[in-house]
Amino acid sequence: MIVDLTEHNPNVLFELGWRIALEKPVALIRALGTKPIFDVDSMLRVYDYNPRLWKSTLEEDLPALVEHIKPTWRNKDSDKSYAKILSEN
Repeated sequence: MIVDLTEHNPNVLFELGWRIALEKPVALIRALGTKPIFDVDSMLRVYDYNPRLWKSTLEEDLPALVEHIKPTWRNKDSDKSYAKILSEN
């Protein structure tokens, strides 16, 4: 699941929490300049994309976004979930 944290939407945050509790893979993204919303932000891998959704910025962001998502999928069966990472600290 890709979760965009840009708007600080309570529904999105609830769904993210549920997904983490179920230890399911999550790729976190947010628009560049979005303020952190978690006190554990430094422990989470978040891709900051350019909020100007022009063709040129999309062409630049898309390959980096793909590279951000790949490890999430690759590690979907790993024992290192967000829930475990957060509970260790």
